Amino acid sequence: MTTGWNGWLVVPLLAVVAVGALIWKKRRRTYHKVGSVSKLLFFPMKSIQAIEVKEGKCTNLGFEINGLLDRSFMLINDEKKVYINLNEAPKLALLTPKFSGQNLIISGPNVSPLTIKLEDAPNPKAEIIECQLIGELAYVVDCGEEANQWFRDYLNMPNIRLVRHFPNLPKRKFVQNHPFYKSLRKKYTVALQNLAAFHVLSQASIDDLNDRLEKKISIYNFRPNILVDGCEPYAEDSWKCIKFGNEVEILNATPSTRCLLTTYDPDIGHVTQKEPLKTLRKYRIPADKEMRKKLGPRACLGVLCFALKEGTIKVNDDVFANFD
Repeated sequence: MTTGWNGWLVVPLLAVVAVGALIWKKRRRTYHKVGSVSKLLFFPMKSIQAIEVKEGKCTNLGFEINGLLDRSFMLINDEKKVYINLNEAPKLALLTPKFSGQNLIISGPNVSPLTIKLEDAPNPKAEIIECQLIGELAYVVDCGEEANQWFRDYLNMPNIRLVRHFPNLPKRKFVQNHPFYKSLRKKYTVALQNLAAFHVLSQASIDDLNDRLEKKISIYNFRPNILVDGCEPYAEDSWKCIKFGNEVEILNATPSTRCLLTTYDPDIGHVTQKEPLKTLRKYRIPADKEMRKKLGPRACLGVLCFALKEGTIKVNDDVFANFD
């Protein structure tokens, strides 16, 4: 019995196909429905309130609405070139943003609204400012003297500037000696978010935390972009990858460590340095040794994520999780 060349080729060809199928199956993510999107929050500026939206674009640099990236604006100290947060300027939490055409309008108590024109790119003649943002160097441009003076008057802080980051400015540089966070920044860049492009939190986690508190807090103490409903408390911890609807996929890179700014109390207008952080520290510090080595003995709530597949996300989108 003779075997032609075609016969000799069939066996190795089938082997290649089988190996390829095995690799494809291994790489392919299996998703399971875990809930739905209940809220989408867009923060045009660090430390002020959010704009609640029905849909938005998930990009590699973060949540995008009307061509503007999440956390594109922030205040800096004009002398030290350091980011000014809610602890230093608690009145920022009272400011409400909204879109009006190609403008961002910021309103607050006892002050006329500020209108900021949303440019597509920085002025070519604008000075690029290097500033410090939580262990990193960020690159921004000044938003003009009118905006600067508005914030100086509102906060009664003379040496501050409103600045904006554009995607075509130099990328951020992580300067602290922290191997885990440094490795994340080598892979992923963002606008002016603290660490990651997206913050995902479940309503069930907030509800469970509130059951442990005398005075209830809201999701705004934690400032997530994406709020998920329909899952168990803290289920988001175990979601390795997350898919929204049929388009967007994001990677769960790390739990979100919580800081003193979560203790801002709107009733008294300042950071209390107490709840909910005091309660979170009792049961939400990672027990895993490797995780504690990465993050330190810090309380965590929610997860920080980066885009795997860009696209549009909408309220009521089904949420799917990968656990492998």
